[in-house]
Parts: sequence; structure tokens; C-alpha cells
Amino acid sequence: MKKSIFALLMVVTVLVSCKKDSDKKPDNNSRTVRYEITGTFSGPTLIVSYTTASGGTTNDPVTSLPWTKEITYATNVTAAIFAISGDGGVAGQKVTVVVKRGGSQVGAPIDAVADASGSFSKSAPVIVF
Repeated sequence: MKKSIFALLMVVTVLVSCKKDSDKKPDNNSRTVRYEITGTFSGPTLIVSYTTASGGTTNDPVTSLPWTKEITYATNVTAAIFAISGDGGVAGQKVTVVVKRGGSQVGAPIDAVADASGSFSKSAPVIVF
């Protein structure tokens, strides 16, 4: 009888001590996405391409770092893309892109490093709504 009670107490203790991680999940229902770029790239050409709020695409020059862009997407937009490219920099210079959805970071930061010719091109994972 003592073994049964001990076993029952052990099971209850294990079940009670398990913690849910649901409070740490990002807001996957948010349609607001923020792109943040930081880094040391000094080339004259730094361009970002992204999906606009209405679902089109655009290319914008980045004139200085850090750079941010926050977009709230319309309900008819099903996915958002983001890419960055640079030219004319120094080999080894880099930029880091952080993508946030609903205020929570999506995935790991994305690093783009200039190659021997001082250029790079990198895209972020697609965000699906």
C-alpha cells in the first residue's frame, strides 16, 4: 500500500511541476511586422526590397544605419518578403536584419557579410499570414 501511495505522489509531483511555455510564443496573428537593420556596411549602395502594406513590392535605398520599417499588412495580403543587398563596401563589413511580428522577434537575426568585392545579398524567411 505504501508503494502505491508513493508512486501516486511521484506521478502527481511530476505532473504539477511541468510548466507550459505558451506564454513565450510570438503573436502569430499580428499583421504588423517590423524590420530592423544595423551594422557596419559603408558602401554607397544599400537597398531593401519588401512587400508593401497593400501587397505590392518596392525597393528602397537605405541612406544610413540603423534603419527600421514597420508595416501593418492589409487583410488581403497572404505573405510578406524582405531582402537586402549592398554594393561598394569593404570585404567583411556586415549588416544584421531582425524581423519582429507583433513585437516578438521572428527567428534568429540574419547576418549578411560583404564578400571580397564588397557586395552581399540576403533575404529573410517569408512571413505567412
